Parts: sequence; C-alpha cells; structure tokens
Amino acid sequence: MKTLLILLDTLRRDYLRCYGNDWVHSPNLTRLAERSVVFENHWVGSLPCMPARREFMTGRHNFLHRTWGPIEPFDDVLPIELEQRKVFSHLITDHYHYFELGGENYHTCFDTWDFYRGQESDPWVSLVDAAAMPETLSKRMNMQNWKNRSKQLKEEDFSAARTAQAAVRWLEENKAADHWFMQVEIFDPHEPFYCAPKYRELYGDAWDGPLFDWPAYDEVKESPEAVAHIRKCYAGLLTMTDAWVGKIFDTLDALDLWKDTLVILSTDHGTMLAEHDYWMKNYMPVYNEIAHIPLLVHLPGSRKGGTRCGALTQSVDVMPTILEHHGCTIPPHVYGHSFLKALEGQPTRQDAIFGYFGKALNLVDGKHVYMRNPVSKGDAPIYEYTAMPARSTWFRNRDQYDKIEMGRYFGHAYNMPLYKIPGGGGPPKHHEGEPSYAARHQLWDLEQDYKQAAPLDNPALEKRLAERIRAHMQACEAPVEQYARLGLEPVICNL
Repeated sequence: MKTLLILLDTLRRDYLRCYGNDWVHSPNLTRLAERSVVFENHWVGSLPCMPARREFMTGRHNFLHRTWGPIEPFDDVLPIELEQRKVFSHLITDHYHYFELGGENYHTCFDTWDFYRGQESDPWVSLVDAAAMPETLSKRMNMQNWKNRSKQLKEEDFSAARTAQAAVRWLEENKAADHWFMQVEIFDPHEPFYCAPKYRELYGDAWDGPLFDWPAYDEVKESPEAVAHIRKCYAGLLTMTDAWVGKIFDTLDALDLWKDTLVILSTDHGTMLAEHDYWMKNYMPVYNEIAHIPLLVHLPGSRKGGTRCGALTQSVDVMPTILEHHGCTIPPHVYGHSFLKALEGQPTRQDAIFGYFGKALNLVDGKHVYMRNPVSKGDAPIYEYTAMPARSTWFRNRDQYDKIEMGRYFGHAYNMPLYKIPGGGGPPKHHEGEPSYAARHQLWDLEQDYKQAAPLDNPALEKRLAERIRAHMQACEAPVEQYARLGLEPVICNL
C-alpha cells in the first residue's frame, strides 16, 4: 500500500480545466484528472493555512475551539496512526509556516521530513545590505521577500521547483519500497504571485506599472488593469506549479507506480481575485471562491479514472481516507469520513460546516450555503482551548495570561487539562455603505446563484439549516459560548 498526498496552497478550482476552465494552462493536473475521480462537491473545513493542516492531520475541525496553532498533544495524528501499521511517512514541503512558532509539531510527526526555503516572508536570505526594493503597489511586499527573490531568479531555484525535485528523488530512491505515505506540499500558487516571466507572458500580461503581484487582504481599490494583471499573475504561477508537479507524475509513469499508489491532490482553500470586490481571504465572508475547492483522487490502477463524484466531502475526510486505505483503525474522535466509501456509493454526510475561528459558522448541503454570522460586532465572549498556547508566529500578549483558566473541557481531548484563553472574533468585513454582517445571516442557492450575487429570503429553510449547524456543533463538542455568539440555543439535537 502506497499513498502520495499532494497539497497545493490556495488552488482555485475554477482555474482548472477539469472544473470547466478554458483559458488557464494546467496540462499536468488535467492528466491527473483523467486518471482520477474528480470530486465535484468538495469543501474546506477550518481556515486558513495551519487550521486546515490540522484537519488534514487529525480529521477533526479546528475552528470551533481555537485559531491558528500547533498540533495538540491529545491529537490523533495521521503519520503516528500509520506508524502503528508499520507505514513509513515522509513530508516534503516549502510551506514555511510549519517552522514558525505556532506551527510546530506537524513535521515532527513524520518519520522523516524535508524543507525547502524561500516562500513569502520566510526569514531565509540573510543580507544586511540588500538591494533597494522597487516601487510597488503592494502593501504586503516587504524587504525579506525581496531578499528571498534575489535567490530565486532561475525557475529551478524557486522553492516549488526544489520541492518537486525532492519528491522525484525520493520516489526514485524508494522505488522498490512498499507501505509508505509521502506528503508533498507546495506553497504555490499562494501569493505573492511571483513566477518565471515566461508564464505570465503566456497570458499576454502587458502590465507596465509598479511591481504588483501581492494584493492586500482587503477591499479592491486598484484599477481594472491591475485586477487583470493579478489574475494573469495567478494563472502564470499556477501554470509554473503545474509544470513542476508534472515532474512528479512523470516519475510515477517511469517507475510504474500508478498501479499500486493512491494519489490525492487537493488544497487548503481558494482565494478572492477581486470577486465581490475583495482580495485574498480571512476578512470577507467565505465565498465559494474560497470555500469550494478541488479534490482529485487517483485509485491504484487508475480504477474509476475519468469519472466524477458528487458526494459531499471536505478537508477532514483526507485523514480517515488514507487510514482506511492502509488498513488502519480510525481513532474514536475523528470527525471526517473516508471518501473511499463515497466511491462505492455509500452515504457519507448530509451537510458540512466550515469557517474561521470567531467569525461566521457556515454550512453547505450541496444545494445551499448558509452563513450564520455572529450576532454582535465582537463583544460576545469567546475562548480558545489549547494545551499549546502559541499562535501564529508568536506567543499571545502577556496581559492575556492573567485571564487564562484551566480545566478539563472536552472528551475529544482525552480529558487532558487545557488552557481556556480569551479570544477574539466578530462578523466578516463589509464594504463601506453596507450594513454590518452582525446578525445579518446569508443564505445562497448554489444551483441558481453560484456566484452569490443575491442571497435568498427563506426563513423556513434558514431555520432548518441553523438546526443543522447546532447538530454539528454538538457533535464536535463546541464550547457553549459559541452558541451564544451565533444566537443559537445549546439544546440537544441529533446529527
């Protein structure tokens, strides 16, 4: 039994030919789709990067209990579970958040791991006197990223290329081995949308303004020409990423590994490229461009290759799928469902929840998306529950530590004592002149209004979907204050 999990970051499904795109070049992802089952109804869970990765590793939602953070000591983790069946695990990545404070303990779960530097603001290139940055439109562009780019001028020097090349070497060096799991993560096509120039030129990019390939996480204030440029930059980076992922597929061809290897390709989330007048993610409602993501699953021997699956799946399903493939017992608190069962026509789930910690709690049932927003503008109490009190890039502010409580709160934590830390949250960002999203819930029809232009007014349906949200919250052991902040009663209901 062999498994190759490929995670690209910020991969938009609507930029792929297998999901209907007709202008972006991604021939290698297309050839994977031809060998694979293309999942039509695959969705995010917890957002953004590290919360999603905790779901890939544990099969449990992250966003109801805490924000960005490490693997917890009570987590049942994919590589450790595989080890019990003597399955060797290896991680190859250029995702530098694994190696920051607040992202630790993920890579150390693997038997071996390999890291390639240089993405985004990774503190990699150390130059005291670096070349001056050019004029830029980007509020996010910074000197560290500019230094990193100085070492990534040739295509082969980009960290994505080096990551893919490392995966090729590992496959060649272990071509005779069995019982392994390799996770290959490429940060691209995550912003900044910096790629070899030939890939932008493929799309006729004629931008001659200041450097601009890293939009702010905010509303769109740039010109239509700048928007068109960014979309071509994203397409160019996706095409470059596709070219290097193709080297991995070439190696599977050369070593005849398709016959006995489960290959899964997906992403953590999408992004906004000026749709709804927003850039990127995190602040706005979790529109379909962010939440509805690609999933390609190659079964050994290309069984069911070229078919499509309409079952509702999401990120928490990756972990139990890989465990089932390797004959492992699924740990008791895993919330996901193996999508191998969906391929056999077995029912998986009626609906699924997703979101960011402290923001809207969203539900999708395949026909509708319901966004349940906080009922206040941010003053409702909310807490994070963790045994690892680090967060993204650093510890919490010292004044928070006086307010920390400790207790045994959740069965899924195996009764381990946890820190209960005051957290923050509030409704998504709204455009100037619009009403706040506080207590303004939104209901969308996926079949009639996929672009989410006009929310539905259907109180009866909204009430039913709110009940489904409560059922999921109860099944996930959501903290009681999460119900209050969403205007829901914490009553017993069945999932």
